[in-house]
Amino acid sequence: MSGVIDPKFKENVYSAVCYGCGFGCGVFMRELETSAVETGTACGAPILNIDYRKASPVNQGKLCRFGVNLANNYCPAVSAVNGKAVSNEDAIAKAAEALKNAKPEEIALLSVGGTTNEEHLALMKIGEKLGVPVSTGMTGLFKDIGKLHAYTGRGTTYEEVESAKKIYLFVDPYVSYPLLIRRLVHAKEKGAEIVSFGLKEFPIATENVIVEPDASLYDVKEFVPDEETIIISDLTPYSYAKRLAETVEIAGGKSKFLMMRPFMNATGAGYLSKHTKQQSFDEIVSQMETGDLKVLICLDSDLIDICFNDNLKETFKNLENAIVISSRDTVACGEADIVIATEPFYKKKGSVMNCEGRLIPITAAAGETPLSGFNALSSILEAIGGSALDYDAIHAEAVEMLGATEDEYKIAALEKKHTPEISKISDTLPELSAVFVSSSEPKSYVSSASKEDGEAGAGAAKHLYLTNPFLWNGVRDNDNFVEISRCQVKASSLLKGFTADVTCACGEVTKATRYKVSPMADGYVLSTRKQPFARAPVTDVTIVRSPTKPKDSAETAKECDIPQSF
Repeated sequence: MSGVIDPKFKENVYSAVCYGCGFGCGVFMRELETSAVETGTACGAPILNIDYRKASPVNQGKLCRFGVNLANNYCPAVSAVNGKAVSNEDAIAKAAEALKNAKPEEIALLSVGGTTNEEHLALMKIGEKLGVPVSTGMTGLFKDIGKLHAYTGRGTTYEEVESAKKIYLFVDPYVSYPLLIRRLVHAKEKGAEIVSFGLKEFPIATENVIVEPDASLYDVKEFVPDEETIIISDLTPYSYAKRLAETVEIAGGKSKFLMMRPFMNATGAGYLSKHTKQQSFDEIVSQMETGDLKVLICLDSDLIDICFNDNLKETFKNLENAIVISSRDTVACGEADIVIATEPFYKKKGSVMNCEGRLIPITAAAGETPLSGFNALSSILEAIGGSALDYDAIHAEAVEMLGATEDEYKIAALEKKHTPEISKISDTLPELSAVFVSSSEPKSYVSSASKEDGEAGAGAAKHLYLTNPFLWNGVRDNDNFVEISRCQVKASSLLKGFTADVTCACGEVTKATRYKVSPMADGYVLSTRKQPFARAPVTDVTIVRSPTKPKDSAETAKECDIPQSF
Protein backbone atom coordinates (compact mmCIF):
# COMPACT_ATOMS: atom_id res chain seq x y z
CA MET A 1 0.00 0.00 0.00
CA SER A 2 1.34 3.42 -0.91
CA GLY A 3 2.69 5.44 2.03
CA VAL A 4 2.97 2.43 4.38
CA ILE A 5 6.43 1.56 5.69
CA ASP A 6 7.30 -2.13 5.64
CA PRO A 7 7.69 -3.07 9.35
CA LYS A 8 10.57 -5.39 8.45
CA PHE A 9 12.73 -2.39 7.61
CA LYS A 10 14.10 0.46 9.70
CA GLU A 11 16.27 3.29 8.42
CA ASN A 12 18.76 5.19 10.58
CA VAL A 13 20.35 8.40 9.31
CA TYR A 14 23.78 9.56 10.50
CA SER A 15 25.59 12.82 9.87
CA ALA A 16 29.21 11.91 9.17
CA VAL A 17 32.43 12.89 7.44
CA CYS A 18 33.81 11.06 4.42
CA TYR A 19 36.90 9.10 5.49
CA GLY A 20 38.56 9.28 2.05
CA CYS A 21 40.96 12.11 2.87
CA GLY A 22 41.42 15.09 5.15
CA PHE A 23 39.28 17.49 3.11
CA GLY A 24 36.38 17.00 5.53
CA CYS A 25 33.37 16.53 3.26
CA GLY A 26 30.07 16.17 5.11
CA VAL A 27 27.71 13.37 4.16
CA PHE A 28 24.59 11.65 5.45
CA MET A 29 24.80 7.86 5.78
CA ARG A 30 21.46 6.09 5.52
CA GLU A 31 21.56 2.67 7.17
CA LEU A 32 18.75 0.28 6.34
CA GLU A 33 18.16 -2.39 8.96
CA THR A 34 16.18 -5.43 7.94
CA SER A 35 14.79 -8.38 9.84
CA ALA A 36 15.77 -10.69 7.01
CA VAL A 37 18.73 -13.01 7.54
CA GLU A 38 20.38 -11.83 4.36
CA THR A 39 21.38 -8.17 4.45
CA GLY A 40 22.06 -7.88 0.76
CA THR A 41 25.74 -7.05 1.23
CA ALA A 42 28.65 -9.38 0.61
CA CYS A 43 30.30 -8.95 4.02
CA GLY A 44 27.24 -8.99 6.23
CA ALA A 45 27.03 -5.21 6.67
CA PRO A 46 23.75 -3.31 6.79
CA ILE A 47 22.45 -1.93 3.53
CA LEU A 48 23.96 1.55 3.22
CA ASN A 49 23.20 4.54 1.05
CA ILE A 50 24.55 8.05 1.01
CA ASP A 51 22.63 11.29 1.00
CA TYR A 52 24.17 14.63 0.11
CA ARG A 53 24.58 16.98 3.06
CA LYS A 54 23.86 20.31 1.40
CA ALA A 55 24.44 22.25 4.62
CA SER A 56 28.05 21.12 4.95
CA PRO A 57 30.24 24.25 4.82
CA VAL A 58 33.10 22.20 3.37
CA ASN A 59 31.54 20.56 0.31
CA GLN A 60 27.97 21.90 0.20
CA GLY A 61 26.63 18.49 -0.78
CA LYS A 62 29.20 17.80 -3.48
CA LEU A 63 31.26 14.58 -3.35
CA CYS A 64 34.11 13.11 -5.37
CA ARG A 65 33.93 9.62 -6.88
CA PHE A 66 35.18 8.09 -3.62
CA GLY A 67 32.49 9.86 -1.62
CA VAL A 68 29.77 8.86 -4.06
CA ASN A 69 30.80 5.21 -3.57
CA LEU A 70 31.34 5.57 0.17
CA ALA A 71 28.58 3.10 1.05
CA ASN A 72 30.17 0.44 -1.16
CA ASN A 73 33.58 0.83 0.44
CA TYR A 74 32.49 -0.12 3.94
CA CYS A 75 32.84 -3.63 5.33
CA PRO A 76 32.74 -4.09 9.11
CA ALA A 77 35.56 -5.63 11.12
CA VAL A 78 34.92 -8.65 13.33
CA SER A 79 36.46 -9.00 16.79
CA ALA A 80 38.83 -11.95 16.78
CA VAL A 81 41.74 -13.57 18.59
CA ASN A 82 44.18 -15.60 16.51
CA GLY A 83 41.75 -15.65 13.62
CA LYS A 84 38.78 -16.91 15.66
CA ALA A 85 35.76 -14.68 16.14
CA VAL A 86 35.24 -13.70 19.77
CA SER A 87 33.26 -11.16 21.74
CA ASN A 88 34.54 -7.61 22.10
CA GLU A 89 35.04 -8.25 25.81
CA ASP A 90 37.31 -11.23 25.14
CA ALA A 91 39.35 -9.31 22.54
CA ILE A 92 39.74 -6.37 24.92
CA ALA A 93 40.87 -8.68 27.73
CA LYS A 94 43.49 -10.28 25.49
CA ALA A 95 44.75 -6.86 24.37
CA ALA A 96 45.06 -5.67 27.96
CA GLU A 97 46.89 -8.85 28.94
CA ALA A 98 49.37 -8.35 26.08
CA LEU A 99 50.09 -4.80 27.21
CA LYS A 100 50.57 -5.82 30.86
CA ASN A 101 53.07 -8.51 29.86
CA ALA A 102 55.23 -6.18 27.76
CA LYS A 103 57.76 -3.52 28.71
CA PRO A 104 57.17 0.09 27.51
CA GLU A 105 60.08 -0.16 25.05
CA GLU A 106 58.44 -3.23 23.53
CA ILE A 107 55.17 -1.43 22.74
CA ALA A 108 54.19 0.93 19.91
CA LEU A 109 50.90 2.78 19.43
CA LEU A 110 49.87 4.06 15.99
CA SER A 111 47.00 6.39 15.06
CA VAL A 112 47.42 8.31 11.79
CA GLY A 113 44.04 10.09 11.86
CA GLY A 114 41.55 7.44 10.80
CA THR A 115 39.21 8.00 13.72
CA THR A 116 37.82 10.74 15.96
CA ASN A 117 39.77 13.17 18.11
CA GLU A 118 38.15 11.60 21.16
CA GLU A 119 39.33 8.07 20.34
CA HIS A 120 42.81 9.35 19.46
CA LEU A 121 43.04 11.17 22.78
CA ALA A 122 41.76 8.05 24.58
CA LEU A 123 44.64 6.08 23.02
CA MET A 124 46.99 8.82 24.19
CA LYS A 125 45.70 8.25 27.74
CA ILE A 126 46.62 4.58 27.39
CA GLY A 127 50.03 5.67 26.11
CA GLU A 128 50.52 7.97 29.09
CA LYS A 129 49.78 5.11 31.47
CA LEU A 130 52.23 2.86 29.64
CA GLY A 131 54.86 5.53 29.06
CA VAL A 132 54.52 5.09 25.29
CA PRO A 133 53.72 7.89 22.77
CA VAL A 134 51.04 7.62 20.10
CA SER A 135 52.74 7.92 16.71
CA THR A 136 51.03 9.58 13.74
CA GLY A 137 53.57 8.66 11.06
CA MET A 138 54.79 12.24 10.53
CA THR A 139 57.68 12.23 12.98
CA GLY A 140 60.49 11.95 10.45
CA LEU A 141 59.26 14.84 8.32
CA PHE A 142 58.68 17.20 11.24
CA LYS A 143 62.04 16.31 12.76
CA ASP A 144 63.79 17.18 9.51
CA ILE A 145 62.14 20.55 8.95
CA GLY A 146 62.21 21.43 12.65
CA LYS A 147 60.81 24.83 13.60
CA LEU A 148 59.79 25.50 10.00
CA HIS A 149 56.81 23.26 10.71
CA ALA A 150 55.24 26.25 12.49
CA TYR A 151 54.57 27.72 9.04
CA THR A 152 52.85 24.63 7.62
CA GLY A 153 50.04 24.31 10.15
CA ARG A 154 46.38 25.12 9.76
CA GLY A 155 45.12 28.65 9.31
CA THR A 156 44.22 29.02 5.62
CA THR A 157 40.62 28.28 4.70
CA TYR A 158 39.05 27.00 1.50
CA GLU A 159 37.16 30.28 1.25
CA GLU A 160 40.48 32.14 1.21
CA VAL A 161 41.59 29.93 -1.68
CA GLU A 162 38.57 31.10 -3.67
CA SER A 163 39.48 34.76 -3.14
CA ALA A 164 43.24 34.38 -3.63
CA LYS A 165 45.08 36.47 -6.24
CA LYS A 166 47.79 33.89 -6.80
CA ILE A 167 47.82 30.15 -6.07
CA TYR A 168 50.85 27.87 -6.28
CA LEU A 169 49.97 24.16 -6.60
CA PHE A 170 52.31 21.40 -5.44
CA VAL A 171 49.64 18.68 -5.41
CA ASP A 172 47.64 16.90 -8.08
CA PRO A 173 44.11 17.93 -7.04
CA TYR A 174 42.51 15.74 -9.69
CA VAL A 175 44.03 12.63 -8.12
CA SER A 176 44.36 13.37 -4.44
CA TYR A 177 41.87 16.09 -3.44
CA PRO A 178 39.10 16.33 -6.09
CA LEU A 179 36.89 18.71 -4.08
CA LEU A 180 39.75 21.21 -4.12
CA ILE A 181 39.10 21.64 -7.85
CA ARG A 182 35.80 23.39 -7.14
CA ARG A 183 37.58 25.99 -5.04
CA LEU A 184 40.24 26.48 -7.70
CA VAL A 185 37.61 26.91 -10.42
CA HIS A 186 35.91 29.65 -8.39
CA ALA A 187 39.28 31.33 -7.78
CA LYS A 188 40.13 31.21 -11.47
CA GLU A 189 36.74 32.69 -12.39
CA LYS A 190 37.60 35.62 -10.11
CA GLY A 191 40.88 36.16 -11.94
CA ALA A 192 43.32 34.19 -9.82
CA GLU A 193 46.66 33.20 -11.29
CA ILE A 194 47.14 29.46 -10.72
CA VAL A 195 50.63 28.09 -11.24
CA SER A 196 51.32 24.37 -11.00
CA PHE A 197 54.78 23.08 -10.09
CA GLY A 198 55.43 19.41 -10.78
CA LEU A 199 55.62 16.74 -13.47
CA LYS A 200 52.10 16.99 -14.90
CA GLU A 201 50.20 19.73 -16.65
CA PHE A 202 46.77 20.58 -15.24
CA PRO A 203 43.90 22.19 -17.17
CA ILE A 204 42.98 24.30 -14.14
CA ALA A 205 46.39 26.01 -14.10
CA THR A 206 47.05 29.27 -15.90
CA GLU A 207 50.72 28.21 -16.07
CA ASN A 208 52.33 24.80 -15.73
CA VAL A 209 55.96 24.71 -14.64
CA ILE A 210 57.71 21.35 -14.97
CA VAL A 211 59.75 20.80 -11.81
CA GLU A 212 61.46 17.47 -11.29
CA PRO A 213 61.23 15.83 -7.85
CA ASP A 214 64.87 16.48 -6.96
CA ALA A 215 65.07 20.03 -8.35
CA SER A 216 65.75 22.89 -5.97
CA LEU A 217 63.06 25.58 -5.78
CA TYR A 218 65.87 28.11 -5.51
CA ASP A 219 66.59 27.33 -9.16
CA VAL A 220 62.97 27.67 -10.34
CA LYS A 221 62.63 31.25 -11.56
CA GLU A 222 58.83 31.00 -11.78
CA PHE A 223 58.57 30.36 -8.04
CA VAL A 224 58.23 33.93 -6.76
CA PRO A 225 55.62 33.85 -3.96
CA ASP A 226 54.48 37.09 -2.36
CA GLU A 227 51.98 38.24 0.25
CA GLU A 228 49.05 37.57 -2.14
CA THR A 229 50.10 33.95 -2.73
CA ILE A 230 48.55 30.84 -1.22
CA ILE A 231 50.75 27.77 -1.55
CA ILE A 232 48.88 24.47 -1.61
CA SER A 233 51.04 21.46 -0.85
CA ASP A 234 50.53 18.31 1.19
CA LEU A 235 51.86 16.68 4.33
CA THR A 236 52.13 12.91 4.10
CA PRO A 237 54.48 10.36 5.65
CA TYR A 238 56.36 10.44 2.33
CA SER A 239 56.68 14.19 1.78
CA TYR A 240 60.18 15.24 0.69
CA ALA A 241 61.56 17.28 3.59
CA LYS A 242 64.11 19.26 1.54
CA ARG A 243 61.43 20.47 -0.90
CA LEU A 244 59.10 21.41 1.94
CA ALA A 245 61.88 23.28 3.75
CA GLU A 246 62.76 25.24 0.60
CA THR A 247 59.11 26.20 0.14
CA VAL A 248 58.91 27.63 3.65
CA GLU A 249 62.32 29.33 3.43
CA ILE A 250 61.38 31.16 0.24
CA ALA A 251 57.74 31.94 1.02
CA GLY A 252 57.16 31.46 4.75
CA GLY A 253 57.62 35.04 5.77
CA LYS A 254 54.96 36.41 3.45
CA SER A 255 52.74 33.76 1.80
CA LYS A 256 49.96 31.60 3.23
CA PHE A 257 50.04 27.81 3.24
CA LEU A 258 47.24 25.29 2.86
CA MET A 259 48.64 21.87 3.71
CA MET A 260 46.43 19.04 2.54
CA ARG A 261 46.53 15.85 4.59
CA PRO A 262 45.73 12.31 3.48
CA PHE A 263 43.68 10.86 6.35
CA MET A 264 40.25 11.89 7.60
CA ASN A 265 41.50 13.30 10.90
CA ALA A 266 45.23 13.67 10.20
CA THR A 267 45.06 17.34 11.22
CA GLY A 268 43.35 16.65 14.54
CA ALA A 269 45.56 13.69 15.41
CA GLY A 270 48.65 15.65 14.45
CA TYR A 271 47.80 18.58 16.71
CA LEU A 272 46.78 16.40 19.64
CA SER A 273 50.09 14.51 19.46
CA LYS A 274 52.37 17.31 18.31
CA HIS A 275 54.20 17.77 21.63
CA THR A 276 54.92 14.06 22.09
CA LYS A 277 58.06 12.15 21.18
CA GLN A 278 56.82 9.85 18.45
CA GLN A 279 58.25 7.08 16.30
CA SER A 280 58.34 7.08 12.51
CA PHE A 281 57.05 4.26 10.33
CA ASP A 282 60.65 3.23 9.66
CA GLU A 283 61.47 3.02 13.35
CA ILE A 284 58.37 0.94 14.10
CA VAL A 285 58.98 -1.43 11.19
CA SER A 286 62.68 -1.81 12.05
CA GLN A 287 61.80 -2.82 15.61
CA MET A 288 59.28 -5.30 14.25
CA GLU A 289 61.94 -6.84 12.01
CA THR A 290 64.49 -7.21 14.79
CA GLY A 291 61.92 -8.60 17.21
CA ASP A 292 62.47 -5.75 19.68
CA LEU A 293 58.84 -4.70 19.29
CA LYS A 294 56.48 -7.15 20.95
CA VAL A 295 53.11 -5.35 20.89
CA LEU A 296 51.73 -2.97 18.26
CA ILE A 297 48.33 -1.29 18.54
CA CYS A 298 46.94 0.22 15.34
CA LEU A 299 43.89 2.43 15.87
CA ASP A 300 42.02 2.66 12.55
CA SER A 301 45.45 2.79 10.89
CA ASP A 302 46.39 0.06 8.44
CA LEU A 303 50.19 0.06 8.57
CA ILE A 304 50.37 -2.68 5.92
CA ASP A 305 48.29 -0.61 3.52
CA ILE A 306 50.21 2.62 4.14
CA CYS A 307 53.80 1.36 4.07
CA PHE A 308 55.74 0.56 0.91
CA ASN A 309 57.48 -2.37 2.56
CA ASP A 310 56.03 -5.29 0.62
CA ASN A 311 57.19 -7.77 3.28
CA LEU A 312 55.13 -6.18 6.02
CA LYS A 313 52.62 -9.02 6.20
CA GLU A 314 55.48 -11.35 7.08
CA THR A 315 56.97 -8.77 9.42
CA PHE A 316 53.72 -8.68 11.41
CA LYS A 317 54.40 -12.30 12.37
CA ASN A 318 57.45 -11.15 14.35
CA LEU A 319 55.14 -9.43 16.81
CA GLU A 320 53.92 -11.35 19.80
CA ASN A 321 50.68 -9.41 19.61
CA ALA A 322 49.55 -7.30 16.68
CA ILE A 323 46.42 -5.53 17.94
CA VAL A 324 44.10 -3.78 15.49
CA ILE A 325 41.25 -1.61 16.73
CA SER A 326 39.20 -0.87 13.65
CA SER A 327 35.82 0.24 12.38
CA ARG A 328 36.40 -1.49 9.03
CA ASP A 329 37.80 -4.78 7.81
CA THR A 330 41.29 -3.96 6.51
CA VAL A 331 44.39 -5.83 5.37
CA ALA A 332 45.88 -5.43 8.84
CA CYS A 333 42.81 -7.06 10.40
CA GLY A 334 43.61 -10.21 8.47
CA GLU A 335 47.16 -10.30 9.84
CA ALA A 336 46.44 -9.23 13.42
CA ASP A 337 46.58 -11.50 16.47
CA ILE A 338 43.81 -9.49 18.12
CA VAL A 339 41.08 -7.51 16.37
CA ILE A 340 38.77 -5.25 18.35
CA ALA A 341 35.87 -4.24 16.13
CA THR A 342 34.26 -0.87 16.76
CA GLU A 343 31.18 0.84 15.41
CA PRO A 344 31.45 2.10 11.82
CA PHE A 345 32.88 5.59 11.37
CA TYR A 346 29.48 7.07 10.53
CA LYS A 347 28.06 5.93 13.90
CA LYS A 348 30.87 7.34 15.99
CA LYS A 349 30.21 10.18 18.37
CA GLY A 350 32.93 12.78 18.31
CA SER A 351 34.74 15.16 16.03
CA VAL A 352 37.39 15.38 13.35
CA MET A 353 39.45 18.35 12.18
CA ASN A 354 39.94 18.92 8.47
CA CYS A 355 42.88 20.47 6.61
CA GLU A 356 41.74 24.05 7.12
CA GLY A 357 41.34 23.59 10.88
CA ARG A 358 37.56 23.25 10.99
CA LEU A 359 36.23 21.05 13.80
CA ILE A 360 33.47 18.88 12.33
CA PRO A 361 31.09 16.88 14.54
CA ILE A 362 30.03 13.33 13.79
CA THR A 363 26.61 12.84 15.33
CA ALA A 364 23.64 10.56 14.85
CA ALA A 365 20.67 12.26 13.26
CA ALA A 366 18.47 9.62 14.88
CA GLY A 367 19.14 7.40 17.87
CA GLU A 368 22.14 6.99 20.18
CA THR A 369 25.67 6.30 19.05
CA PRO A 370 27.14 3.15 20.64
CA LEU A 371 30.60 4.54 21.56
CA SER A 372 31.99 1.00 21.32
CA GLY A 373 35.37 2.23 20.08
CA PHE A 374 35.78 4.82 22.83
CA ASN A 375 34.54 2.38 25.48
CA ALA A 376 36.92 -0.32 24.29
CA LEU A 377 39.86 2.06 24.77
CA SER A 378 38.51 3.04 28.19
CA SER A 379 38.23 -0.63 29.18
CA ILE A 380 41.81 -1.30 28.11
CA LEU A 381 42.99 1.65 30.18
CA GLU A 382 41.11 0.36 33.21
CA ALA A 383 42.54 -3.14 32.75
CA ILE A 384 46.12 -1.86 32.83
CA GLY A 385 45.54 0.13 36.00
CA GLY A 386 44.15 3.43 34.78
CA SER A 387 40.85 5.16 35.46
CA ALA A 388 37.79 4.81 33.25
CA LEU A 389 37.37 7.60 30.72
CA ASP A 390 34.41 9.94 30.57
CA TYR A 391 33.46 10.82 27.02
CA ASP A 392 32.29 14.37 27.75
CA ALA A 393 35.49 15.15 29.65
CA ILE A 394 37.70 13.74 26.88
CA HIS A 395 35.74 15.66 24.24
CA ALA A 396 36.15 18.92 26.15
CA GLU A 397 39.87 18.26 26.61
CA ALA A 398 40.33 17.54 22.89
CA VAL A 399 38.53 20.74 21.88
CA GLU A 400 40.70 22.75 24.27
CA MET A 401 43.93 21.12 23.05
CA LEU A 402 42.96 21.82 19.46
CA GLY A 403 42.05 25.43 20.19
CA ALA A 404 38.90 24.91 18.18
CA THR A 405 35.33 26.11 18.22
CA GLU A 406 32.55 23.52 18.29
CA ASP A 407 30.61 25.42 15.65
CA GLU A 408 31.53 23.72 12.38
CA TYR A 409 30.56 26.86 10.49
CA LYS A 410 33.33 28.81 12.19
CA ILE A 411 37.07 28.26 12.22
CA ALA A 412 38.74 29.38 15.41
CA ALA A 413 41.29 32.12 14.88
CA LEU A 414 44.78 30.92 15.71
CA GLU A 415 46.48 32.64 18.60
CA LYS A 416 49.12 35.10 17.55
CA LYS A 417 52.17 33.43 19.00
CA HIS A 418 55.80 34.13 18.32
CA THR A 419 56.69 32.62 14.97
CA PRO A 420 60.23 31.28 14.84
CA GLU A 421 62.67 33.07 12.59
CA ILE A 422 63.04 31.39 9.23
CA SER A 423 66.53 29.96 8.94
CA LYS A 424 67.85 28.22 5.86
CA ILE A 425 68.19 24.56 6.75
CA SER A 426 67.46 23.01 3.35
CA ASP A 427 71.18 22.95 2.58
CA THR A 428 71.68 20.58 5.49
CA LEU A 429 68.91 18.17 4.46
CA PRO A 430 69.64 15.09 2.34
CA GLU A 431 68.99 15.11 -1.38
CA LEU A 432 66.22 12.92 -2.78
CA SER A 433 68.69 10.30 -3.97
CA ALA A 434 70.32 10.17 -0.55
CA VAL A 435 67.09 9.97 1.44
CA PHE A 436 65.46 7.34 -0.74
CA VAL A 437 68.28 4.88 -0.91
CA SER A 438 67.46 1.30 -1.88
CA SER A 439 64.31 -0.61 -2.72
CA SER A 440 65.88 -3.80 -1.41
CA GLU A 441 65.79 -2.54 2.17
CA PRO A 442 62.65 -2.02 4.26
CA LYS A 443 63.53 1.56 5.17
CA SER A 444 64.21 2.68 1.65
CA TYR A 445 62.22 4.69 -0.79
CA VAL A 446 64.15 4.49 -4.06
CA SER A 447 65.64 1.63 -6.01
CA SER A 448 69.27 0.71 -5.57
CA ALA A 449 70.11 1.43 -9.20
CA SER A 450 72.27 4.48 -9.80
CA LYS A 451 71.09 7.42 -11.83
CA GLU A 452 73.38 6.32 -14.65
CA ASP A 453 71.78 2.87 -14.63
CA GLY A 454 68.33 4.40 -14.68
CA GLU A 455 69.15 6.49 -17.73
CA ALA A 456 70.73 3.69 -19.71
CA GLY A 457 68.79 2.00 -22.50
CA ALA A 458 65.51 2.61 -24.25
CA GLY A 459 62.48 2.64 -22.02
CA ALA A 460 64.36 3.68 -18.88
CA ALA A 461 62.37 5.89 -16.55
CA LYS A 462 61.66 6.75 -12.95
CA HIS A 463 58.42 5.60 -11.37
CA LEU A 464 56.72 7.95 -8.92
CA TYR A 465 53.82 7.00 -6.71
CA LEU A 466 51.29 9.83 -6.51
CA THR A 467 50.31 9.45 -2.88
CA ASN A 468 46.59 8.97 -3.13
CA PRO A 469 44.66 9.03 0.16
CA PHE A 470 41.75 7.04 -1.23
CA LEU A 471 43.98 4.03 -1.82
CA TRP A 472 45.36 4.32 1.70
CA ASN A 473 41.95 3.18 2.82
CA GLY A 474 42.18 -0.34 1.41
CA VAL A 475 39.53 0.13 -1.27
CA ARG A 476 39.31 -1.28 -4.74
CA ASP A 477 39.44 1.07 -7.68
CA ASN A 478 39.64 0.91 -11.45
CA ASP A 479 42.75 3.05 -11.79
CA ASN A 480 45.29 0.26 -11.98
CA PHE A 481 47.26 1.90 -14.77
CA VAL A 482 50.34 4.05 -15.13
CA GLU A 483 50.69 7.46 -16.74
CA ILE A 484 53.48 8.23 -19.20
CA SER A 485 54.33 10.93 -21.73
CA ARG A 486 53.92 10.69 -25.50
CA CYS A 487 57.70 10.60 -25.93
CA GLN A 488 57.92 7.72 -23.46
CA VAL A 489 55.49 5.77 -25.64
CA LYS A 490 57.93 6.09 -28.53
CA ALA A 491 61.02 5.40 -26.42
CA SER A 492 59.44 2.24 -25.02
CA SER A 493 58.07 1.07 -28.42
CA LEU A 494 54.54 0.83 -27.05
CA LEU A 495 51.66 0.09 -29.39
CA LYS A 496 47.94 0.59 -29.20
CA GLY A 497 46.24 -2.50 -27.85
CA PHE A 498 49.26 -3.77 -25.94
CA THR A 499 50.02 -3.39 -22.27
CA ALA A 500 53.39 -2.17 -21.00
CA ASP A 501 55.83 -4.41 -19.16
CA VAL A 502 57.25 -2.31 -16.33
CA THR A 503 60.28 -3.80 -14.59
CA CYS A 504 61.93 -2.55 -11.41
CA ALA A 505 65.65 -1.73 -11.38
CA CYS A 506 66.40 -4.97 -9.54
CA GLY A 507 65.17 -6.84 -12.61
CA GLU A 508 63.17 -9.26 -10.49
CA VAL A 509 59.65 -7.82 -10.58
CA THR A 510 57.79 -7.16 -13.82
CA LYS A 511 54.17 -6.30 -14.29
CA ALA A 512 52.13 -5.99 -17.46
CA THR A 513 49.99 -2.93 -16.89
CA ARG A 514 47.66 -0.61 -18.72
CA TYR A 515 48.95 2.83 -19.50
CA LYS A 516 47.56 6.27 -20.16
CA VAL A 517 49.27 9.04 -22.07
CA SER A 518 49.31 12.29 -20.12
CA PRO A 519 50.75 15.77 -20.64
CA MET A 520 53.77 15.37 -18.40
CA ALA A 521 57.56 15.36 -18.23
CA ASP A 522 59.45 12.72 -20.20
CA GLY A 523 61.33 9.96 -18.43
CA TYR A 524 58.76 9.36 -15.70
CA VAL A 525 56.05 6.84 -14.93
CA LEU A 526 53.28 7.91 -12.57
CA SER A 527 50.71 5.77 -10.80
CA THR A 528 48.05 6.37 -8.17
CA ARG A 529 48.41 2.99 -6.51
CA LYS A 530 51.28 0.94 -5.19
CA GLN A 531 52.82 -1.33 -7.79
CA PRO A 532 54.76 -4.59 -7.32
CA PHE A 533 57.67 -3.25 -9.37
CA ALA A 534 57.89 -0.12 -7.22
CA ARG A 535 58.61 -0.82 -3.59
CA ALA A 536 59.15 2.84 -2.82
CA PRO A 537 57.81 6.29 -3.79
CA VAL A 538 60.61 6.73 -6.34
CA THR A 539 62.05 3.78 -8.25
CA ASP A 540 64.14 3.30 -11.39
CA VAL A 541 62.23 1.18 -13.91
CA THR A 542 62.29 0.12 -17.55
CA ILE A 543 59.23 0.08 -19.80
CA VAL A 544 58.79 -2.07 -22.88
CA ARG A 545 55.85 -3.34 -24.87
CA SER A 546 54.36 -6.57 -23.58
CA PRO A 547 55.29 -9.39 -25.99
CA THR A 548 51.69 -10.40 -26.65
CA LYS A 549 48.35 -8.71 -26.62
CA PRO A 550 46.06 -9.38 -23.68
CA LYS A 551 43.37 -12.00 -24.27
CA ASP A 552 40.61 -9.42 -24.48
CA SER A 553 42.46 -7.29 -27.01
CA ALA A 554 39.45 -5.21 -28.01
CA GLU A 555 38.73 -4.10 -24.46
CA THR A 556 42.39 -3.53 -23.61
CA ALA A 557 42.94 -1.54 -26.80
CA LYS A 558 40.15 0.77 -25.76
CA GLU A 559 41.57 1.12 -22.22
CA CYS A 560 45.10 1.75 -23.49
CA ASP A 561 44.14 3.98 -26.41
CA ILE A 562 46.74 6.65 -27.08
CA PRO A 563 45.07 10.01 -27.68
CA GLN A 564 46.07 11.93 -30.79
CA SER A 565 46.23 15.22 -28.95
CA PHE A 566 46.17 16.46 -25.38
